[in-house]
Amino acid sequence: MFPHIQRNLPLMAKQQFDSSQNISPRNLKRKSSLKRSMEILEATKLLLSEQGYDKLSLRKIAAITGIHLKTLQHYFPTKEILIKATLEYVQSLYEKKIQEISSHSTDAEKNFKNYINYLVEDIKTIETAGFFYQLWAMAHVDKNTNNIMEQIYQAHTDSIENLIKAINPDMGNHMRKQRAVMIAALIEGMMLFLGYGKKRPKNTAHIENEIIALCTNLAVTNDSLQ
Repeated sequence: MFPHIQRNLPLMAKQQFDSSQNISPRNLKRKSSLKRSMEILEATKLLLSEQGYDKLSLRKIAAITGIHLKTLQHYFPTKEILIKATLEYVQSLYEKKIQEISSHSTDAEKNFKNYINYLVEDIKTIETAGFFYQLWAMAHVDKNTNNIMEQIYQAHTDSIENLIKAINPDMGNHMRKQRAVMIAALIEGMMLFLGYGKKRPKNTAHIENEIIALCTNLAVTNDSLQ
């Protein structure tokens, strides 16, 4: 198993695994099944990030997670089903991150900035940058992957919309949607310059602070940019 799989499990899932309550045989089996599913999805995400779609196979994921192939197929019968579940899992990680940030502060603007900072730093990791490089390539040639990717980005912009609404409830729905899409595109585009394995352009020291400030301005300003 990858040594960092357990560390990367979502906080909510960890709490479910570590809880001493509800320790009936049925609940223990359910928790064990959830933990195993999470390990499989995390391993798939990391393999996609580091080796790409062509290197991904159910047999390889089974070997990485230390389970039999038939056991893996009990959870995810086909490679396509596993990929779909992994994409949905990745989106759930971002949703849980927002929950985690919001649980530590009631300051809406601070939460927004912390989440944007998280997104900017996240694109610098091979797990995230490599994963999305692969996702873009897969979506270009596979309709099902493209549909799932669209769902991921829809959920992503919805989350940003909600953060904007918490800061600036007076902003209209149309403008808020546009600003959320602009913010998502800005950060995604920065992956080409700051993403894992990319050489940072000259004279861009501390550009991360500028990105956070720009995204914040888009969230708090109701004036048209025209």
